[in-house]
Amino acid sequence: MLILLLKMLPLILLSLAGYVLCRIKWLDAAFNRQLSLVMLNVFYPCLIISSILSNFTWETLLQNWVMPAGTVFILVTGWVIGALTLPLLKRQPENTKRCYHFVCMMNNYSFLPILMATSLWGEKAVALIVLSALGSELCVWTLGIKSITGQKFGRGFFRHIISVPMIALLVSFALVAIRSACASRLPAENTLTGELFKNLLATCRMAGAATIPASALICGTRIAMIHPQRLFSPLILGTSLLRVVVTPALCITALLLLPLEEETRRVLILIATMPVAMASVTLAEAYRSDADFSAAAILLTHLLCLITIPLWLALTGWFFL
Repeated sequence: MLILLLKMLPLILLSLAGYVLCRIKWLDAAFNRQLSLVMLNVFYPCLIISSILSNFTWETLLQNWVMPAGTVFILVTGWVIGALTLPLLKRQPENTKRCYHFVCMMNNYSFLPILMATSLWGEKAVALIVLSALGSELCVWTLGIKSITGQKFGRGFFRHIISVPMIALLVSFALVAIRSACASRLPAENTLTGELFKNLLATCRMAGAATIPASALICGTRIAMIHPQRLFSPLILGTSLLRVVVTPALCITALLLLPLEEETRRVLILIATMPVAMASVTLAEAYRSDADFSAAAILLTHLLCLITIPLWLALTGWFFL
């Protein structure tokens, strides 16, 4: 538990900064929405491009296809659970229903598991988590957008899907494929063209690094706006238990039964146990959903996961309390 708390400390401190700045009236709801749009359309796409181009070749993508497929399974399981339980929320406002469905699916599939895997299993596990995020990104920008916007499949739905992050994801795949196919004809690093591409990638990496701090700041600001009564409401508590207990239980059972390599299995199990992603608030702000609901679910699931993650890993034999 102490290891997990220490790994979460950067997120906690950045969220606390957002909370304090909101309380002293330096930040407000209007700023939060503007920062959410900047993060969604600038920082986050840069993170996608830099992480994919820096870490993968076409060959590694094909060889480790089970990792993104595994995270698709984990997020789709949460999405299905959300869809099945959605009728229980018939008295809730429409934007809360949409946010609930999205939060059921949207776990912290990269930053927090990377921090934990670094301490527990080393660099190879971290590389697998980065690769697995490709499946999560595809889910977020298809099923996730469908949930948080309430759009049915149709022209309006596809208009929402063609977002800057989705374009960045497709462009990244295309660039990796081109780089693999034309490796012998690419300019050397010491040429002018090679230096240009190198510095463009460095710019993307620099901008992308702002994604996590901005998400935590947005989340902390929104938490400061939540009424305490809502934070501990039956709906938030039930949603949080679905996210950190029910969904992991179903996913872990399936992952233990599937014929997977041991390292692949334990990394996917770690991802399955994660709390709600902080980016949920950003997307709720950007798509005018219930950002307060997202912030409350994030706060409570991160508190609960201090107990549930060590327990899940202990039960599956990869972590000692």
